[in-house]
Amino acid sequence: MHKTLILILIMLPLRLLATEIEIIADVNGEPISNLDIERRINFINSLLGNQSVNREEVKPQILRQLIDEIIIVSEAQRLNIKLSDEELNNAVTLFLTQSLKLKSDEVDLYIKKHNIDLNTLKKQIKCQLLWNKIIEVGVVPLINISDQEVNDARKQKEKPDYLITFQEFVIPDQKMAEDLVKKLRTSNNPEPSIKMRKATVNLSQLKGTLKDVLERLEISDVAGPISLSEGYSVIKVIDKVQLDHTLLESILKVKQVVVKDSENLLSNFKEQKVSCLNFDKLADDFKLPSAKEFKVKMRDLNPDLQILFSKTSVNEIVEFRENSTAKLMMLCDIKSNAVDIEAIKQEMYQQKIMIQSNLLLDNMRKNAAVSYRFN
Repeated sequence: MHKTLILILIMLPLRLLATEIEIIADVNGEPISNLDIERRINFINSLLGNQSVNREEVKPQILRQLIDEIIIVSEAQRLNIKLSDEELNNAVTLFLTQSLKLKSDEVDLYIKKHNIDLNTLKKQIKCQLLWNKIIEVGVVPLINISDQEVNDARKQKEKPDYLITFQEFVIPDQKMAEDLVKKLRTSNNPEPSIKMRKATVNLSQLKGTLKDVLERLEISDVAGPISLSEGYSVIKVIDKVQLDHTLLESILKVKQVVVKDSENLLSNFKEQKVSCLNFDKLADDFKLPSAKEFKVKMRDLNPDLQILFSKTSVNEIVEFRENSTAKLMMLCDIKSNAVDIEAIKQEMYQQKIMIQSNLLLDNMRKNAAVSYRFN
């Protein structure tokens, strides 16, 4: 009797667990259950630490991922692509050390401490490695980049860009907007009560109506009224600067001092015949904060600074006001960067591999026998 009771206690949880398993999908005869999905969610949460994913939101995404993994493994088997234990173990260690910023001898302890499902991790990484090998066999040999493609891409990169500073007025009434257009074309002083925003934008990064309007305007041109949901827009261009690719890719060497009150400072620096050699000393003589020196790519500056430096010569000092502070900046050097043809080729190569890989995976999905068994 005692042995029978123990047997019942052992079997009962197994039966309860069995009743909870549901087959969600079948891929090429291999089932995916709700427990597979839960196991993958638990694995993700173990990597996130204190954070966690929304289980219901990620379930469809994880199901698609599990389906793709079975499809990829099947394709690798069909192509007789193999993966050694050493390759897999090295990839797992690399993933853990890089993504979690661990040292090699800390990996095992971390896995135990955070209860990471190593089998799930290995399965996921194995699939990625097999997919990389499938791409090497089925995609990479087909990739070809012609000299004409590279030349066209180079010309596209070298196209000049425009920075435009403009004022925009939003008027609720069409007649008032039309009157404002007439006034702006003859005067720079609209009614003070009319709300206005001023902005500097990069034309290549714009889309839609605003880009179409600004593209055809020159300095002092006025456009509108443009119908909006909240009224009518009137736009006036204040400044328009063309920047060539070489300048945008250039590295600027700048010395800078930030002050709260810059009144007369700029003219004082100029009177002292400021240069990059004596900028630090003059800043110290004027009892200003210590000057800082930095290098920055022209493209990484905000549009207002791009406009300012596009009109600045080497060894020239300029002022840039921002809220309650002013920056006195000395342009010390401009280092040009020519278009890197090899970098263009590599970028195109990666883009083509990505496009063809996605097409290959889509085709593999179409050829797989996938059935869903939702209740």
